Amino acid sequence: MRTGLRFKLISSLVIVAIVPILILGLVGSMDSGNSGAGNVMYTNIMIGITALILILVGISVMLAKIISRDILVPLKELSTAADNIVRGDYEFRVAYRGNNEMGRFSEAFEVMRSKLQESLEQQRLSEQARKELITTISHDLRTPLSSIKGYVEGLQDGIVHDKAKYERYLAIIKNKTVKLDSLIEELFQITQLESGHLIMQAELENSQELLEDLIRPFELEFMDLNAELIVHRPFPALPIRADRARIAQVFDNLLGNALKYAGAGESSITISAEMEASFLRIRVGDNGSGIAEEDLPHIFDRFYRGDKSRSSKYGGSGLGLFICKKIIELHGGTISVSSRLGAGSLFEISLPVVETAER
Repeated sequence: MRTGLRFKLISSLVIVAIVPILILGLVGSMDSGNSGAGNVMYTNIMIGITALILILVGISVMLAKIISRDILVPLKELSTAADNIVRGDYEFRVAYRGNNEMGRFSEAFEVMRSKLQESLEQQRLSEQARKELITTISHDLRTPLSSIKGYVEGLQDGIVHDKAKYERYLAIIKNKTVKLDSLIEELFQITQLESGHLIMQAELENSQELLEDLIRPFELEFMDLNAELIVHRPFPALPIRADRARIAQVFDNLLGNALKYAGAGESSITISAEMEASFLRIRVGDNGSGIAEEDLPHIFDRFYRGDKSRSSKYGGSGLGLFICKKIIELHGGTISVSSRLGAGSLFEISLPVVETAER
């Protein structure tokens, strides 16, 4: 049970106030008619008064300790804490944990300090992310633009007289333009995703039909590639809410990455799906080069590209998996990855199955 400071102080003051009244009453009740008896009584009263004075002194000392322990000490600690916050120092803790009003106030102050520290850390991380964003965008835009500029200047200067070379220059310019357009589109999508303005046209879908429609074009494409697409059928026929275009975008990214980072020799990509605990689990695995362990926690971060040597070799904005994660989350699902270097990767998408009452 909590004992309030008010109760402690009032109790001590009441005792201090009542004792003198009792003394006065005792003195007033003396019978002074008998001098001998009166002297004895007087002596006894003085002894009692002395004892009571000592008691009062003890009470005062106790009261002073209470005030010092439960009020002055925590107030001094809170004052020091406030000074630290004014100086911008949040690396401390308010240690007072008394079982009273000051204790509760100190706890509230500590919560405030902790929240302020978290807020400032988030602000610092956001500012760092903003700077990295500007740096990355500048680099990703400058590289293809510089290349386009060089080829255009070559064409303008008339240094290309061979038709085949001329056509090759135009093809390179077109390819760089497509990459720029893709990057700008990804940046636009991120802006919409993070502002909550991305329009999702989710409709009730049969998961079997949806997956068949999404995978069929890839099966045709893989016929012309040095890669094998292994599809484990049949897919479960479950009711899910999905935006076909957005889910197709996720598949494009996952399968595109699987091909991009395929290992030496014939690459193999496996797709399967099953129902687990009211969720449709879709798995996309490959036998590619895999992802380093230190990169796995950041693979879905914005602009994260993992191994820099691979990034420079294969290109990419580092936005694809970030967008995939956001799209799946907007569907109420999750996406995760497990991988080992040299052993390939396995991406797992979980989408909630629509309950009967929601159909």
